[in-house]
Amino acid sequence: MTRRGLRFGLLGTPVLYGGEPARGQAPRARGGLPVHPVTSPKLRTLLTVLLLDAGRVVSVEVLKDALWGGAPPVSALPSLHNHVARLRRLLDEPGRLLTVPTGYVLRADDGELDVQVFDSHVAAARAARADGDWERVRGECRAALGLWRGTPLGGLAPEVGGYALVRRLQEARLLLHEWRYDAELALGDDRLADLVPELAALAEEHPLREAYHRQLMLALHRTGRQAEALVVHRDLRARLADELGVEPGPSVRDAHVEVLRGSGTPGSGTPGSGTWDGASQWVRPARTPIARTPFAQALPGHVPPGQLPPVPAHFVGRADTRQAIAHALSTTDGTTTPLVVLSGTVGVGKSALALHVAHTLEERFSNGRLYLNLRGADPGSAAPLTAGQALAALLRDLGVPSGAVPEHPDAASALLRSLLAPTRTLLVLDDAVSAAQVRPLLPVGPGCGVVVTSRSPLTALDGAARFPLAPLSDEESAALLRAASGRDGITAGHPLVALTGRLPLALRVVAARLAARRALTTDALATQLAAADSRLDLLDYDDLGVRRSLDAAFNALTASERRGDRDAALALRHIGALDLPSYDVPSLARLTGVDEARAEAALERLAEVALLEETAYGRFVPYDLVRDFARERAAEPCADAPSGCHFASA
Repeated sequence: MTRRGLRFGLLGTPVLYGGEPARGQAPRARGGLPVHPVTSPKLRTLLTVLLLDAGRVVSVEVLKDALWGGAPPVSALPSLHNHVARLRRLLDEPGRLLTVPTGYVLRADDGELDVQVFDSHVAAARAARADGDWERVRGECRAALGLWRGTPLGGLAPEVGGYALVRRLQEARLLLHEWRYDAELALGDDRLADLVPELAALAEEHPLREAYHRQLMLALHRTGRQAEALVVHRDLRARLADELGVEPGPSVRDAHVEVLRGSGTPGSGTPGSGTWDGASQWVRPARTPIARTPFAQALPGHVPPGQLPPVPAHFVGRADTRQAIAHALSTTDGTTTPLVVLSGTVGVGKSALALHVAHTLEERFSNGRLYLNLRGADPGSAAPLTAGQALAALLRDLGVPSGAVPEHPDAASALLRSLLAPTRTLLVLDDAVSAAQVRPLLPVGPGCGVVVTSRSPLTALDGAARFPLAPLSDEESAALLRAASGRDGITAGHPLVALTGRLPLALRVVAARLAARRALTTDALATQLAAADSRLDLLDYDDLGVRRSLDAAFNALTASERRGDRDAALALRHIGALDLPSYDVPSLARLTGVDEARAEAALERLAEVALLEETAYGRFVPYDLVRDFARERAAEPCADAPSGCHFASA
């Protein structure tokens, strides 16, 4: 790709490159190409939304939401057609913006979108850095940074989206600066003195990013300004101690030693036989590629993590889903981190499936596999992990000493991204409660992968491949019962299959009971389950239990500070009291005496945490064993609710 083919720009306020200017508009030259600003806010928004999905159909509904913030006027459709016509005139290229039955497609060929060109330079710089080719690193970084005109998607409303893209590009830009200045220091030509003002500005703009301060120290020292280099170290150390309670990292400490010893002759490029790269790792030029042994270099003596718990024995079914998840985690565009979210009701087997797939991907993720239980609905935990607690745990698992873990979550998140960026590491985040809990934990390196399990689909996480899990089929349920209990002859039509709701957790409890009592027949256990006031009494064995998992989910709603969560918990009680096959908004509103909007929000929340299933629009059905749980809750006093069993007033 070259900049000669640039046509569209998103690395700043959206613009068009090349061609003739619109009437009355003077083009601005950039890198030899005319730049044509798109002055109309609506046209900028339309162009950006189409470019974010270039080459794919963007529906009319998506475009209306973006243009009018989710509240399109009655005249939205003809107005949209008018804006599309204006954009076609601005593009002045027949066949560039196509109309299809459900929306529009904007064609952007390879090398025509500045984001694509930027990403190609980033990938080339990363490869050159891994090979120790510092001249090429410098060239690729300069080319990528030369495309940057300002904040990506600048001047657009939040409704346009692209948050994850902007965040990724901004992080890539910071890394490019680090790589470029590492290359300048490694090459050590007569431009070192010119780097000082640039590095000073970056260090001031990013006061907690140690790499820029380290580079500034080395640039000052190698141009004969040792005292100023020591002042930079003193100020950085004081700031880290005051704001975060930590000492500078090993790369800054080594740079400090170089300054104190006077090693690294002024004007020389490398101290001794190597230099420190932007991720605070020792790199010997033209030697071992840094991405191959990142933890061994960054944290000497540290063993790559292999933390995955064992997969539950007798895993059955979901073959197509397993293959699709593995494919999603093994496929990357070279710039983004593959992210998979497994969601579903309590006991449906989310964790088991995540671990089963993760264990098969050891070769793909050769630098290690991290596992962290976020305790979103953990029966044995009082509260989910906070982002700070989760970050601290992951950093310690990567070998960062406890005293060196930043206290501020933003700094800890940045350190985690820096450690994982050049690696091929799989991160399994089990039992997440929300997107906000997960987002600070996500790496940015294309070699990494993330699997998240949650009762919620976490739709606020951009770019995730989502796999909602349903209960097992009758045949799969029978196979699991046979394998786990050692009882042959259990068929798909046996009553135990239906009585467990085909949930793997409930099936394992039943299998454990059958394995423990060889005299207990499958028919006798089925009779007990069918005759029980609540099947949940018999679906509890040792440390396995459906009720305790449902309790954790229900109690989290009840104890929440959000009124919507407390409404959802009360709605589940009312559902248990009414015990209908299905529920809709009008019936729940009449039953509870609240308006339909509030009743709808309660039902949607129960569906979001996988206690209900929305089988058709506005029609909600409890999962089989959730019905038993709801009936139990309906029979109990509402002692924990301030308004009793009634919805609190607004």
